[in-house]
Amino acid sequence: MRVAILPSNQHQNQYAGMTVTEEKWSAATCAWLQRRLGEHGVEAAIFHVPGAGAKSTDELSRMLAQAVAWKPDYMVSVHSDAVGDVKTTGILMLMCRELDRYEGIALGKSIALRVGLPFKGCWVWGNEARKINFLTTLRGHSLDGCLVEVGEHATVLEAGWNWRHVKEIGVGIADALAATCGWNGVKALDEEEEMTKDERNLLRIAAYRALAAALRSQAVIAELRGDSAKADALMAQADADVAKEKAKLEP
Repeated sequence: MRVAILPSNQHQNQYAGMTVTEEKWSAATCAWLQRRLGEHGVEAAIFHVPGAGAKSTDELSRMLAQAVAWKPDYMVSVHSDAVGDVKTTGILMLMCRELDRYEGIALGKSIALRVGLPFKGCWVWGNEARKINFLTTLRGHSLDGCLVEVGEHATVLEAGWNWRHVKEIGVGIADALAATCGWNGVKALDEEEEMTKDERNLLRIAAYRALAAALRSQAVIAELRGDSAKADALMAQADADVAKEKAKLEP
């Protein structure tokens, strides 16, 4: 198992009341995430190009290209939010496909349980989540992964909490990933075992069948329009996605 870790490089997002940026906090948190994944026997590498300029878009593109070239099995990016309200702080998951919504919810709840923050929800690319570069890259390369928004940095209280708990957050994300994704036999916490194995498998089967049906419908439309190459590509993608999701089913 190879996991690519991408810290936030949003160097202009200031932590309220501190001389710390989101980039600096994320780099410190991701160092613990990498270390803890290593303790679980997972090969993890950090891909970080420091932010520059107004938006850091070019630097992010370089980070993403480097991570993809490494050929990871999973990619995770760690950020903190800027909602400016202690009532809305917590763990927010961003996933690249509707198929991944269940996994995002399970993973987000697991992280929240471990780090001691509430679970805010799961957003999916193109629906609740914007079409941000990280999620677009996952989709474009058919990679598994997630973006984790941890807490928020626009209020002094919450920014301070995040900075004081970089180790707990990094370790918590690593443990949650290992348990939720089933890496190397890491055990789930009791609170995470409310849904049975058969129930989890049924949800996954329903999700990948729905995705495959949608892709095959698009293939039929492409064929009717005379674009056989696109139709073949869509059918191949549907078959590949089904095989990939079947491999995730719990025995």
